[in-house]
Amino acid sequence: MDNSVEEIEPNVWGVKLGGISRIVRYRNDGKTFAPWDVTTAEGRTLWSAASLESAFRWIQARTGQPVEALFAQALLEHSARGELPETPLAYEATRARKEKETPAGT
Repeated sequence: MDNSVEEIEPNVWGVKLGGISRIVRYRNDGKTFAPWDVTTAEGRTLWSAASLESAFRWIQARTGQPVEALFAQALLEHSARGELPETPLAYEATRARKEKETPAGT
């Protein structure tokens, strides 16, 4: 059984768990509180999450497989190679949206 988590491209993670493939992708549109989409390999959206970690916890809950541990291992491998994933934080998007909505000086 081949279980793995890898960053396919910036802000796109591939998850393979015993024949099941899921893609976790960041949607940078600023129009949602849940910008991370969990999809099938074919692109059908299964779930939207507020954070990357939440998306991996959702997959783990549905599969019963240790996805969070695999994700942590993938992050460790990135840092060992000197590569840090460009993972946007949900609160940054929320903060930017609030700054646009709040008039200056209020």
